[in-house]
Amino acid sequence: MHPIEALKALERDAVDAIDSASDSDRLEDVRVEYLGRKDGRISAILRGLGAMDPTERPAVGQEANRVKDVVSTRLQGRLDDLTTADSGSAVDLTLPGRERWRGGWHPITRVVDEIWSIFRELGFTRARGPEADTEWYNFEALNTPLDHPAADEQDTLYLVDSVLLRSHTSPVQMRTMEAYEPPIRIIAPGWVYRRDTYDATHTPAFQQIEGLVVDEGITFVDFKATLAEFARRFWGPGTRIRFRPSFFPFTEPSAEVDVKRVIARPDGTSFETDWIEIMGSGMVDPNVIENAGYDSERYRGFAFGMGPGRIAMLKYGVTDLRAFFDNDVRFLSQFAS
Repeated sequence: MHPIEALKALERDAVDAIDSASDSDRLEDVRVEYLGRKDGRISAILRGLGAMDPTERPAVGQEANRVKDVVSTRLQGRLDDLTTADSGSAVDLTLPGRERWRGGWHPITRVVDEIWSIFRELGFTRARGPEADTEWYNFEALNTPLDHPAADEQDTLYLVDSVLLRSHTSPVQMRTMEAYEPPIRIIAPGWVYRRDTYDATHTPAFQQIEGLVVDEGITFVDFKATLAEFARRFWGPGTRIRFRPSFFPFTEPSAEVDVKRVIARPDGTSFETDWIEIMGSGMVDPNVIENAGYDSERYRGFAFGMGPGRIAMLKYGVTDLRAFFDNDVRFLSQFAS
C-alpha cells in the first residue's frame, strides 16, 4: 500500500479507537499506540522518511504531520469529554447548596449596646477606664478598706505591688469625678476580673456596666425614676421594679434592684414572671464624693452596676453563662444577622 494511503488508513483507525475509548486509561493506550515515540505507528512512518524515494518524501512527510495533528487534536477533545463526564457524575444535585457563614455581634455585645443606647437617650455619656488599676481606685477611693474580704488575694487578681485587674467598673466613677466637675451622668461598660469559679453563673472574666449620676439636688426619687424608665424601655412597658435593702461600701443607702416582666404568649395572652435581680445600686456614699474632691454637702448622686452577661441569659433564655464564651458556632450563629 502506498505510504499516503497507509497514513489515511491509520487516521481512520486512530479516530475510531479514540472515539470508542471508554476512559482515560484506554485513551492513553491509544495515544501510545499511534503517537508513541518508540513504537507509535505514525512515528514509525516519520522515522522511515529517510529511506523513501526523494521525490515522494515531501508529500509523505506532509501527510504524516497532518495525520499526527488530527490524532493529537482528537485525543485532547476526547480527554476533555471524559474529564467533564467524570466530574459531573461526582456532583449530587440533590444536596443543598453551601452558603457562606456569616458572622454577627456577640449576644452580650448586643445587650451592652442596647443598654447603652437607652441610657444615651436619657442623657448619659459613655466613659471608660483602665482594666489594670490600683488598690486606691478599686477599693480605697470607693470607701472599701484593704482589710475588706473583697480585697483579699483569694478574690482579687493582683499583678504587681498595688496594681491589680479591676474587680468591678466602679473605679471609672472616681476617675471621672477627678477629671470633671458636676454635673456628671455616665455609663461605663467594660471587662472586670475576679477569682470566680467557671460555672453556669460565674466566669473569672466578664463584662459589667457601671452607671453614675452626680449633681446638686439629686434624690432617691431621681435614682428610682431613672432605673424604672430603663427597665421599661429594656424589658417592655409593663415591667415593674422593686428595691431591696442591701449593703455596698460605696453607696448609702444601698439596694438590689429586681424586675418583674410581662411575657406575651403566642396565643395573645400574657403572664408575669417572678421577681429577678438585675443590678446592685444606691446613693453615692458621701465619703466617695469627698474622695473625689467634691463637697458632699453640695453634691449628691446615685450609682448602679449590672452584669450584661446575666441580663443576656434572661433576654435570650440561656441557662448556662458558659455558652456565651465556649465559641460554639452552632450556638452563636443563632444571633447572627
